Amino acid sequence: MTWHPTTGAGAPTAAELAAHLPQALRSRPRVQLEPTGRGAGVLVVLFDMDDACHVVLTKRSQTVAHHKGEVSLPGGKLEHGDDGLLGAALRETEEEVAIPRQALSVLGPLDDVHTMASGFTVSPWVAHHPGGRPEMVPEQSEIARIMEVPLADVLAADLRIPEPPDLRTLRYPLQGEDVWGLTARILRTFSTVVHAVAAPGARP
Repeated sequence: MTWHPTTGAGAPTAAELAAHLPQALRSRPRVQLEPTGRGAGVLVVLFDMDDACHVVLTKRSQTVAHHKGEVSLPGGKLEHGDDGLLGAALRETEEEVAIPRQALSVLGPLDDVHTMASGFTVSPWVAHHPGGRPEMVPEQSEIARIMEVPLADVLAADLRIPEPPDLRTLRYPLQGEDVWGLTARILRTFSTVVHAVAAPGARP
């Protein structure tokens, strides 16, 4: 891959990442947190559109129980009958944005994170939709907006975050939204892995 972090040119496609990320995710030390009794799973869904990788984000409605109006990743809490937290992430993604779980290829896990306000332990995974742009429909009681964000925009925003980031500076301005908190922490870890795969040495 020939991504140039300074110009943003040549950002990897979702297909390229699907070929390289599984090994990168397996080989990195993963942070696994002790369960809090409130578990959730989310997905970083990648797809190609117009030969460019995009990431699926959602803006939560004002009627959900937690994190009203915030930008999040598709997924949700563990429920009886789920096949673990990954099963919860796949089920909730299908419910929230109508991407069938069988249409996704799971590439590997990222670091577990705790939510500060609601007390969940959240396990994120990276997944690829190999059929190009998925047909997505928001579950209107939960999702106010589906965001299809170019990966190049995520990586460029990541490189502008001051080092070391803190709760105030770890924010991604994307498509008119301020992405912060749990979602920003997951995007930070994801971006670090992609930087290492696509442009080794891009971030000291």
